[in-house]
Amino acid sequence: MKCEIFVNDYLPAIRAIIAKKLINFGFTQQEIADKLYLSQGAVALYKKQARGKKVKELEEKPEVKEKIEELSEKIISRDLKMEELEAEYCRICRFIFNK
Repeated sequence: MKCEIFVNDYLPAIRAIIAKKLINFGFTQQEIADKLYLSQGAVALYKKQARGKKVKELEEKPEVKEKIEELSEKIISRDLKMEELEAEYCRICRFIFNK
């Protein structure tokens, strides 16, 4: 059940935070979509804050925010394979639910 909660509630918020950072860093929506293995339309929804309702909750948790920031830096510095990105999401999930 934790995975289901994570995918439905927290993953969209994490993606929204990362997308915002990458937009601020100068990436286009399509570049962000490519890096996150999403559609450009999904990134547009994250940008409009139409997805990722738990952003504020995650940003209020310094330890979680730090983990998301670390992942953002990895994404900025290089292209992660889908499996690497999924592993990073799982790491953040375990951190959220074990804290």
